[in-house]
Amino acid sequence: MIIDVSTIIPAVAFILYVFFVIFGFLQYNKDRFYWSFQLYMIFFSIWSFGSMMMHLNSCVMTPLFWNRIMLVGLLSAPFALSHFIVDILDLHKRSIRIFTGASYLLIIPLMYLNFSGSIVKNVGFTADGTFFYQLAQGAVFAYSISYTYLLLTLVFLLFGSKYRPLQKSHKNLVLPLVGVVIMLVGIFINIFPDLGKYPIDIFSSTINALLLFYTIYKYKLINYSRIGLNIIYSTIMAVIAMISYYLIIQFIQMFNSDFAPGDVGQLSLILGIATVIIIHPMRNFLAFLIDSVIVPKRHPYQMTIKNLSKKLTTIVNLGELGDEVVKNLSTGLKTEWVVFVAKRQDNDDRLLLIANNKCNTKLTIGDEVVFDFPPYIDEKLHKLRRDNISSIINVSPGEQRIQVSNDLPAADVLIPLIFRQQIAGYILIGYDYTKSLITEIELEALEILAAQSSLSLKNALSFEQLRIQGNELVMSNNKLEAIFNGIASPVCLIDIDFTIQEANTAAVNFFGNNKKSLIGNKCYRAFFQRLRPCSFCQALDCLHTGVLQETEANVSDKIYSFQFHNVRVPENSKSVFIEIINDITEQRSLQEEFVRTEKMAGIGTLAAGIAHELNNPLAGISGTAEIMLSEVEDTSPHKEYLQDILSYSKTAADVIKELSVYSRKETSKEIQQVEVVRTLEFSLRLAARGTDSQSITVVRNYHALPMIEANEGELQQLFLNLIVNAIQAMEGKGTLTLTCLEHRDFVYIKVGDTGCGIPEHNLNQIFTPFFTTKAPGKGTGLGLSNCYNIVEKMGGRIRVKSEESDGSEFTVIFPLNDERKEAINFSLVTDQAGMNDVFFLQRKVLVSEKGYIEGTIHRAEDEKATHILAFKGLQPVGTVSLMTSDNFWPLPIARYFDIEPVLKTRNCSEILRLAVLPEMRNTTVSIGLIVLVFLLARSRGIKDIIIDVFADDVKTIKLYKKFGFQEVGTYYSPSAVTVLALQSETPMEKDQGQLRHFVRPLFNRLRPLFDFGDQTQGVLDEMDRILSADHEPSKSIEFA
Repeated sequence: MIIDVSTIIPAVAFILYVFFVIFGFLQYNKDRFYWSFQLYMIFFSIWSFGSMMMHLNSCVMTPLFWNRIMLVGLLSAPFALSHFIVDILDLHKRSIRIFTGASYLLIIPLMYLNFSGSIVKNVGFTADGTFFYQLAQGAVFAYSISYTYLLLTLVFLLFGSKYRPLQKSHKNLVLPLVGVVIMLVGIFINIFPDLGKYPIDIFSSTINALLLFYTIYKYKLINYSRIGLNIIYSTIMAVIAMISYYLIIQFIQMFNSDFAPGDVGQLSLILGIATVIIIHPMRNFLAFLIDSVIVPKRHPYQMTIKNLSKKLTTIVNLGELGDEVVKNLSTGLKTEWVVFVAKRQDNDDRLLLIANNKCNTKLTIGDEVVFDFPPYIDEKLHKLRRDNISSIINVSPGEQRIQVSNDLPAADVLIPLIFRQQIAGYILIGYDYTKSLITEIELEALEILAAQSSLSLKNALSFEQLRIQGNELVMSNNKLEAIFNGIASPVCLIDIDFTIQEANTAAVNFFGNNKKSLIGNKCYRAFFQRLRPCSFCQALDCLHTGVLQETEANVSDKIYSFQFHNVRVPENSKSVFIEIINDITEQRSLQEEFVRTEKMAGIGTLAAGIAHELNNPLAGISGTAEIMLSEVEDTSPHKEYLQDILSYSKTAADVIKELSVYSRKETSKEIQQVEVVRTLEFSLRLAARGTDSQSITVVRNYHALPMIEANEGELQQLFLNLIVNAIQAMEGKGTLTLTCLEHRDFVYIKVGDTGCGIPEHNLNQIFTPFFTTKAPGKGTGLGLSNCYNIVEKMGGRIRVKSEESDGSEFTVIFPLNDERKEAINFSLVTDQAGMNDVFFLQRKVLVSEKGYIEGTIHRAEDEKATHILAFKGLQPVGTVSLMTSDNFWPLPIARYFDIEPVLKTRNCSEILRLAVLPEMRNTTVSIGLIVLVFLLARSRGIKDIIIDVFADDVKTIKLYKKFGFQEVGTYYSPSAVTVLALQSETPMEKDQGQLRHFVRPLFNRLRPLFDFGDQTQGVLDEMDRILSADHEPSKSIEFA
């Protein structure tokens, strides 16, 4: 085995080429990866490995075998090299590409000549260990082919250098040109065996590879990783160091024959590797020594740029980038002021002040900066922008400062930040006048900063744009989701496989599932519990035609309408459609009912005509009977018959008249004086004739009533609907009770029955339009809704009491005059109707205005609480609740606020949920509820009173504080709520002036306005107890 220069050179070359191949493949699927270059390096690896093994003369195969392996790489490499040059020159001409690809076919005859022994006949070593080889007849042909393609490579390089420069100029191709020429010389020497026995060919090809690598590295023709570049760089350094040591040793031996270090090749290899290992730390140490000791002025600036560069690579926020740049420049370069300006995202023609350090300007961060450059500055900026270079523009000796904007002072340095030949921002720097001119070191540091800041600004603007687009995308998505979920009809996004991709809130509620059970499920299974797609489904037709499809179908005794809308999707994506579903069962029933109503209206019109036709013969019958009756003797047996005829004809005429009156269209909406009992009886007669009422007993409890102001037609409709409902509920048998009475200026009309009653869960819905429990076709669900609207329009109330199997009683209450409609009064809630009023007001005020959650209204504890209602006439306008510790402990407020440290005793109560309609606030209603609930709590012996009031209700808080309540804290539910407590006598009880001028008039005003039943006297006593502290009562002053 021979280890000398002839084996070391190809061995080192082989290692270098293998690194090229490995790190080249690591860049696969990345930018600037060339298969041709990889193939070129593989051929060189085969060439160098064969040369190494051939000169090594090992026991592994013969030198002739390794020679032929070497020739595989040597003869094939020119083809790959030529292909690679075409790739980096970016030559897309089809003829060149076809020629280059087809040239690889020439490798086949070359390999035949190689392995058949037609290029090299023999290779080996002489007895004294000298290497030799003998060429065969085909050698000239084979090497001619290689020369041809190397010359073709030169042509490509020369053509590319003149016609298509790589990145910046044609000088990039000078080194590859030199490398190919050297390679030509090396291969040419192989024709002469006396010289070719040395590895000159592989040495020349290695030089070519090194020059090519330098070109690739300098101009970034291939994106090697940092680790790969360092390893390749270190290998090259080791080769150069090894060659240098070898030449030095040979030179010394020429003058000193006694100098014999042994195997010079191995020693040079070891020294070369050792040099690479120690050169990196030595270089860093020397650089630090020069910067810190030898030339110390340069070091601070380099450290500033180095530290700033590290930070800038990680900053993607525009504001942080600007702050970091101006801060480091101010401290590191000792500037007087620095500003950082960048372009807006929404308008590339405008720039904003991003960061400012000590610059004397009226502009604030975020303001627009208007630039007006002098002509010479414009010219320099144009040139920098054209060359895509971020450089500095500074003031030369004797020149004035650069004035670029009226909003900023004149600057000493202007740094345009350029990328993609566009100026994205500026850095402006001002120095102190007392400072000397900018040094070369500072200029060098600023040049480095300009390039780094330009790249960082590009990244920051890109991330800013991504952030804005991301926010817009989120906003757009939220809007679409809100619109999607805001659609009242069930809407689902479904794919062609009938799998639900998305469903809106209405769909989730409609089908009674949670969203997770819908998404990903088959629509026919999730909606209708089917095992296969619905027979009426038009989805596939919609997807096929792209046109809206509509259909209706009966499913489980319900009628549904379906709409299918095609959705455009990207090519090769799964088709999807939108399905809109509506339950139209009730709509269809209403349509049928309206058809029947139209028919009945037609019958009514016909009946009016028939009545007119019947009245004429009836008049004739009555007239004839009266004439005959006057001529018949009293003793005649026909007289009784004639009297019956006359009576029956008058009865028939009355019936026709009453039907005509009710069916007649209202032509006037006049309010007039109406007799309630007469109208009720009229409605009863109409109801009796239109229903099966023969077995029903009518009980009348009529009291003497004054006339009321009403629309008689509407009153008839009201009473008729109530009586008909009662008769139908009794199914033709039972007792119908009609009651009319007057109480405290209000008229009460009650319609009671002994029918089936109304289930409790339906009581809150009976006045809802279209709600009905009757079979389809038996009712529209509009009767009681119309009754409610009529009563409300007249300023009255309608209430219902009902128990299943015990019948129902509807009570209609009307005020006798307008004064009663406006009267304010307070009462305790004692029945379910009052509770419904309380929850109605809480929903209207607390949920709609204050953000309460619907689920917090009508809690279980509300049933035990004491509620006060304020009425305007008969309409509820305000409410407040009282919860005492004997029924509630801990008090409800304890869920949100720790009240126990505040309380002195457990004999306490909480006043809560004050809800007053907006139009009644700041009136007797608000102050009356506040005062009466306070007096009610005191009348029960409560010592500590807690109240929570919305923090924005300043007037209510001020009023409570006037009564002596003190603020003890705040909580959020969900709005800010102020907690107040009263634990002693009110200050007003000790203030004679307050008692006399405020409390007494207020109590006098409230006394006639409330009726708390058996608790009324306790409240009145508490009023008297408070007023008893006023020893000199004066004439009461009416409180307004």
